[in-house]
Amino acid sequence: MNGKDSEKEQKAGNPIFILIIFVCLLLFIFVVPDVYKKLNKNVADVLGIGKKETPVQEKTKDDTPAMSDYYQIGSNSTLEYNGLTIKNVSLVEGILSFDIESDEEVDLSESDYYIEFYESRATFRGRRMLKGKINKTLRVELDVSSLNINTSTYMTVSHIEESSIPKSTFSTDESGLASLNCMHESDNYVYDFKLDELIKITKKYTYTNYDLNSYSSELLKYQKLSKEYNELNGVTTSIAENNSTFIYTIELDYTDVEEFNKIKDDYIFKKGTLDSVIKFKMESEGFDCE
Repeated sequence: MNGKDSEKEQKAGNPIFILIIFVCLLLFIFVVPDVYKKLNKNVADVLGIGKKETPVQEKTKDDTPAMSDYYQIGSNSTLEYNGLTIKNVSLVEGILSFDIESDEEVDLSESDYYIEFYESRATFRGRRMLKGKINKTLRVELDVSSLNINTSTYMTVSHIEESSIPKSTFSTDESGLASLNCMHESDNYVYDFKLDELIKITKKYTYTNYDLNSYSSELLKYQKLSKEYNELNGVTTSIAENNSTFIYTIELDYTDVEEFNKIKDDYIFKKGTLDSVIKFKMESEGFDCE
């Protein structure tokens, strides 16, 4: 083959060679990086290396601090807790009063909020349950006369769910029956339990007044309640009179009833409520329970 023929073959082969180079270039630009990334990810997953993003978790009610900062009763400042603002605090003759503000409507009776009292931020003096509905502002009055507190006492707002209330030990008979007797002023509640769960409530309200008009008015009020409640399933009421005193008794039997929604009483609980929960809440209302 002479030199001219060789030169022709080289010229004829150049387009194919250029096409191959072009295809390889395209593969290098578009395919190889993707393959590399996938291969590199698989290797990283196998070896357990590489950065992994942690999903951001939204705050829930469970993120609420168990209690607020300490607030000295006589400090004339404000206390913030979980969207609530407490201000205008005053303590007069055993009654602690304050305003609670909230941008949203809040039913405190369903929120498990308590005011707790401490001496020198260390010695626990007692607690009171918060009740009522906040619509912008709610004025609250708590009877703290039995807690021995003053304007130097500290208070906090605490969130205590029923599930976190510690269990109490009650004396029971061989059938697992036990009773809790709670008293405060004219009210006496006896809660009966079976295997720690509520099965019956007996309440006695004693009223004495030597003014005939006042006595008659109060007696008539409870006579009407007695007639109304006796028509409810599981309810038995009675009234005993002695001169200027009457005792109103109401018994609530949970055998066939889950709860007594029609009874106008803050200290009636649902069937099966634990003894420790009732004791905790009643003592938080100022009752002496044993």
